[in-house]
Order: sequence, then structure tokens, then C-alpha cells
Amino acid sequence: MDAPEEVIPLVPGKFVEVYEGSSEVFPGGKSFMDTFHEDQYSSERRSNLYFPFASQQEWQFASWLLHSRLSLTAIDSLLALGILQGIPLSFCMGKQLRAHAEVLSSGLAWLCEEMEPESPTKHPVRLFYRQPLECLQSLLSHPLLTPHISFIPRKVWTSAARDALPRGAMVLGVVLSSDKMNISVMTGNRVAHPVLISLANIDASICSKTSLHGYLLLALLPIPKFVHKTTRIRGLLQDRLIHQALNRVLTPLKTAATVGIMMSDPAGNLQYCYTPLASWIADTPEECLLAATSPKASPITTATSKNFGDPFHHPPHTSSITLSAIQRACTEQDPFDYKNFIKVIRALHLNSVVEPVWKGWPLSEPSDFITPEPLHHFHRFSWDHDTRWCILATGAAEFDYRFSLLQTLVGYRTFEDAPMFTDNSLTEVASALQDFYDNKDAIMAAGARKDSWEIPKLELLQSIIPSICLSGAVMQWSADPTEHAHVQEIKVPA
Repeated sequence: MDAPEEVIPLVPGKFVEVYEGSSEVFPGGKSFMDTFHEDQYSSERRSNLYFPFASQQEWQFASWLLHSRLSLTAIDSLLALGILQGIPLSFCMGKQLRAHAEVLSSGLAWLCEEMEPESPTKHPVRLFYRQPLECLQSLLSHPLLTPHISFIPRKVWTSAARDALPRGAMVLGVVLSSDKMNISVMTGNRVAHPVLISLANIDASICSKTSLHGYLLLALLPIPKFVHKTTRIRGLLQDRLIHQALNRVLTPLKTAATVGIMMSDPAGNLQYCYTPLASWIADTPEECLLAATSPKASPITTATSKNFGDPFHHPPHTSSITLSAIQRACTEQDPFDYKNFIKVIRALHLNSVVEPVWKGWPLSEPSDFITPEPLHHFHRFSWDHDTRWCILATGAAEFDYRFSLLQTLVGYRTFEDAPMFTDNSLTEVASALQDFYDNKDAIMAAGARKDSWEIPKLELLQSIIPSICLSGAVMQWSADPTEHAHVQEIKVPA
């Protein structure tokens, strides 16, 4: 680890490690207000902030109508009610309301691109997405997020990462989240695969509040129905198409991470930004899809299913290891000979993807950006395994009785100093995990588990401490806010 060039005390007993020469600013950028005043109706909004609506009350009413699912005919019927006739509105029909809405700023534009999959599908495959750099600029310029964005690294850099960026550059850590989800089951069986984007520079306490929209909907990945008769090959084609679509959407970020790009900060200054991938928040199957590994291999380490119960942390599954395995598979068998190619990749613990999305993305290792996720890795592991073992060991009645003895939580307590990870606390976490491995045979002896220890989430627990040392507390990578964002962005509009 390099020694910090400057240590600035904030309060007694606390220090922030900062480096000179990072986040250098240049003139010529645009702030949010600069863009706001460039609108063709900016002169009207100087006297009426809610233009083209007459007042704040009218804007609130119009906003409710626009976000409702009322048709234009229903809106016309509502506006024709006598109770509304005495209220002076600047619109009296649904078409006029829509015309007013068209005057408002359009925001981030959606693009649609038709894709060409490797195999025929029942319907055309379309990818809907936004420009990722425009999404990052929108977050970077957001006036409500301005006081909560950090521009100067506050962590000791490794020599490799420090030397990889030029002096004066600013790191915009890209945070992505994806999850294939059901929108409806009984009515149409509709499915969506959204991708969200955010910035690691934004305070975690802000990103965790869904009302502040710290995550933006970046893309809706295609979910085609391939006509191939073999289920396994259809899965192969689906995995490849996902990475093909992600490559199409995220190429601008990979380019910016390689050569940098000028972007405006909240103050309207230009900064030379690089966009490495800081974290990709996903559940365990999605992590294997992204890492290009099979479900019987860890997406983070070199462990396979037979090693998931080992009491130690396996070496990281780096991009070079995966790419070498892919190259070997392609050498042994034509990747378009699907049936035989599947036999080769099965032995190499791959998932058939030939061009993974993270290939060529500087400073972005799958073993680093795939971080432990509390909602799926901890909470789900606890209820799927720990709780079941306890029930089998003690009996359901005894387990319920002991739960009933727990004191009910009343209220919350706010701590002035948030809990922090130190070397001592990390040692305690490692010791607690080791205690489990030292005594896990007792679970077998009690008959609580009869199978082997081939549990993917169990192996992922070994990556908690390395991830904290590299990327900070794992709670900032929780899928809880992204799950709520999926509801607001996908399920509610649908």
C-alpha cells in the first residue's frame, strides 16, 4: 500500500487520507441550473417556475393526472365535472394537458435497437436503453445530490490502481444492478430484465433512500423465446444475448474507463473522469451469469461446488483465468457447435459466454466488482439454511417457543458515530466464521443436514472480509434499494 501524501484531521481522533492532484477541475462545464436556463421557455419560468402550468397547485393536479392510468377520454370526463368548472385551469381537455407536458424538459432519452441473435427467435429482439454516460452526468449534476457526492478518494490506493490513472483524474465508480423479474404471473406471464446504474461517489446513505432516485433505469434487456428445441441450448443462447446486449449498452463506459472523458460536476466545472466498475449488485444466479461461470462454480473465487464447504478463502477468480478458459474452450470446439461446445465448457465450469461484458473494462475484475450482497447472500442464507437447521435440530415447536421469548423491538436508536470496520472487528468476523467451520460437523451429527456442504452462499461468506478491505462495508451494496427501484420503475408502471 502506498503512503498517503497528505493526512487532514477532520475531528479529534479521525483522519481522512487524501491525495494531491486528484479531481482537477477545468472551466467550460454546465451546472444543472445552466442547463435549466438554456431551455427555450426559461424566460417564462423566471416569473413562473411551474410554466406551462399556472401555479404549484395546478402542477400537482396535472402531475397526478399524468402519472395516473386514466385515458384521454377519462381525463376529459373528469375535467368536465361541474366541481372543476369553477377552478381556473390552463387546460380543459386531455389533449391540452398532454401538450403542456410536451413543453416540459424531456429528460434522458430512451433508445431502441433491434438485435440479431445467433439463432432464430419467435419474435424480433429489441433492446431498450439509455446512454450510460448521460445517466452518470444526470446523477453527477443532480442538485439534491450535490452535497453528498465525493470527488477525492479517501482510501489508500494500491500502487497498481494509483499508477493506472493520470494526475488530476477523477474516478466515477460505476454501480450497476440487474435482476430478471416477473411482472405478472397469472395475467400474461410478463417478465422484465432491468439494469440500474448509480455512482459509488454518492453517499451510501443517500443511495439507500429510494425517494432520492440514486439509481436510474439504464436498460431493459431482451428476453427472447428461441425456437431451438433443446432447453440447454436455449439457455446458452440466452446467456450470450444478455452479454451481447450489455456490451452494446456499456461500451461507452468501457471507453471512458480506458481513455477518460470530460464531464461537468455540480458546480459547472469540467473534470477528467474515468469510469471503472465498482460494484454489480445481483443475486447469486445473476452473478454467475455475469462472471461467465457455471452455477457449480463460484463467481468470485476459483472454488467449485466440491470446495464450497472449505474453511478458507480460495484464490480470486480473475478475468485472466476466465478468459483463458474461454479461449481454451473455443480452441477445442467451435463455439457455434452448441451441442459439443456445452460438453467442453461444462468441464471448465463456464456458462458458454464467449464475449463477457467486463472484457476490456480497465480496473474492473469480476472477483472485485461482484460484491457480497446482504439481502440475498446473508438474509436468504439465514432463512434457507440456518433457520432450517435449527428447526430440524430442536423441533418446530421448540424453535417457535424460543422465538416467542425474544423481546419485541420498540423504536429505534440513532448513534452519533456510525459503526466502523477496524482490523479488530474484521478479525472478530473471521473468528466467528471459523467457529462455524470448526463445529459444522455437529449440524450433521444432529441430523439437521444430510447432504454435502455444496452451498454457493456458504462459499461466498469467505469473500466478506476481502470485499470490505477492497470496497468498504457490504451494506452499501445491498439489493434492498434496487429491489424497491425495480418496483417503482418496472412493476408500478406496468
